[in-house]
Amino acid sequence: MEGPPPLPLREQKMNSEDKSFLLPKGPSRLPVSGLRLKRPASDENEPPKVDRKRARGPLDPTKRGGPVTAAPSFPKPPPAAPGLRSHRQAAGSRRTVAAAAPKPAAAPAAAGGGEKKRAPWDLKGQVSDLRAKVGTYKEKAQGLAGENEALRQRLNQLEGELKQATARNQQLEGQNSALALELQTCQAQATESQQRVEQLVEQEQQLQETIKSQSQTIRELETAGRKAREAKEELAAQLEAREAELRLVQESLARRAQENEALAARKAQLEQKLHESEMERRSLHNAVQELKGNIRVFCRVRPLLSSEKEAQKQGMSHLRFLPDDSKSLVLSKAEESHVGRERKEDIVYEFNFDQVFPPSSSQEEVFEEISLLVQSALDGYHVCIFAYGQTGSGKTYTMEGPDCQDPSTAGMIPRAVQQIFKKAREMEAKGWKYHFTANFLEIYNESLRDLLVLRPERGSELEIRRVSQCTEELHVPNLCYVPVASEHEVLKLLQRAKANRSVAKTNLNERSSRSHSLFQLRIEGHNPNRELHTSSVLSLVDLAGSERLDKSLSTGDRLKETQAINSSLSNLGLVITALSNKEAHVPYRNSKLTYLLQNSLGGNSKMLMFVNISPSEENFAESLNSLRFARKVNECVIGTASNRK
Repeated sequence: MEGPPPLPLREQKMNSEDKSFLLPKGPSRLPVSGLRLKRPASDENEPPKVDRKRARGPLDPTKRGGPVTAAPSFPKPPPAAPGLRSHRQAAGSRRTVAAAAPKPAAAPAAAGGGEKKRAPWDLKGQVSDLRAKVGTYKEKAQGLAGENEALRQRLNQLEGELKQATARNQQLEGQNSALALELQTCQAQATESQQRVEQLVEQEQQLQETIKSQSQTIRELETAGRKAREAKEELAAQLEAREAELRLVQESLARRAQENEALAARKAQLEQKLHESEMERRSLHNAVQELKGNIRVFCRVRPLLSSEKEAQKQGMSHLRFLPDDSKSLVLSKAEESHVGRERKEDIVYEFNFDQVFPPSSSQEEVFEEISLLVQSALDGYHVCIFAYGQTGSGKTYTMEGPDCQDPSTAGMIPRAVQQIFKKAREMEAKGWKYHFTANFLEIYNESLRDLLVLRPERGSELEIRRVSQCTEELHVPNLCYVPVASEHEVLKLLQRAKANRSVAKTNLNERSSRSHSLFQLRIEGHNPNRELHTSSVLSLVDLAGSERLDKSLSTGDRLKETQAINSSLSNLGLVITALSNKEAHVPYRNSKLTYLLQNSLGGNSKMLMFVNISPSEENFAESLNSLRFARKVNECVIGTASNRK
């Protein structure tokens, strides 16, 4: 028969700690022979009292403070497994039977308590009573000893059972820990499985939705497939039609390719003819210019000013323009007798030039006559156009125009630049590309000044140098050369230069130019298709006004300026005369003006001079000198010009 189930560890520990309290040995209460009990004085006549506390018999073993014979008490165990519960119930029932066994011994004590008290003098009766009690106590002690021995045996048995229960408890705790770990693992696996199940459920829902959408898509694709098949059939029919059209187009393209080849050959022929025509045009244009003269002189007479009209009532009677001859000008002057007032016949001076412009001529009419010469500059020839004449005769107006920006009154320089850029854009269609560089300077008292730089910023005096020893080309180091791409950029440069030019007041002119201004536009042309290259310079010069010292009454700086101006103009005449006479030495270096214009005055260039005449009768002598100088220039022949390729 198996013993009772082992108690939990906690109960075993408590039982082990309480073993010292299970069987305490109390003091013996048996009477000792020969010893008389001591009673209080007040109770001498009363019989001895029985110890009620000891006569109760064996106490309830469940009480911790009872006698030694009481059964050991155990703490209430926690609920156990069904298998263990039956063992514990059997053990409890055995402990209850053991605890209830001593109860019959209490009967004699209770019966003795009912006896009558003996008289104090009945000592023999008292002794017999005491002996009876002693016998009773001995019986009780023997019963208690047997019970004690039974309890010891029971204790040993219970200790064995406790050890077994402890071992069993440890085994169960190990199993419990393993089961707890296994339970945690199972719970974690269950949680993970639950999450996985939820994910699978969610995926299943998504897949169901995907299946629905794909089913819808499949239906749509099937519909689209049917439409595509129908469209394919239509496209197949269209493809057959297009293939037929393509064959026709290919045949047409073959014919067009042949036509294109023919057109390409025709285009090459036309381009060749166009090039030849352009070369022929240039040649004919140059021939026409040479027939007109590589040195040409135009005469222009400005209108009378309002102040001159009041002083000159008869108008311009001393000037006469022939109606049928636009190249002639007649000056006449009445000469009086030195003796009396007898009037002699008028002295007539007749001059013939390439063109004479009366006061009514506009700027546009004047430019029409020089436009072909400007075209020569684009064709690769050096071209020089300058205005000569007395101060106040309208040279600056002819070359630059008035200060107001009016297209109708623009001078020769703005108009020439505008034509150059216009023709250059037209020549791009023929394969030509042009690059332009502009500079603007003045020659003041035989020194060069850059008009595109403010005076405070001007450095040392500029000098004229050769480009190299192998060429006669000249340049001015440190001069401001500005690349330009349109006429608007050039016009801005002209405005800047006009503000920086040296002018002063004289007796002959309120605002007289005291220097020669020189605008140069370098033109570089290139035709890569024909491997042609041209280089030329268009020089537009506004000469300072010539004047006589006896009329200008110049002194100081004005006198020095007048002498420098007249000297440079005289050297210009000497250079032109030397060129006309084909002298071996041409005095270009006598002045900065002729030296700078050396390449534009020689045989490889074209030159045009405007001689400007004042209509005032008091300037008759100055006008006559200017016309005589212009006639001398017009008589010069400097040879055939060649373009700069």
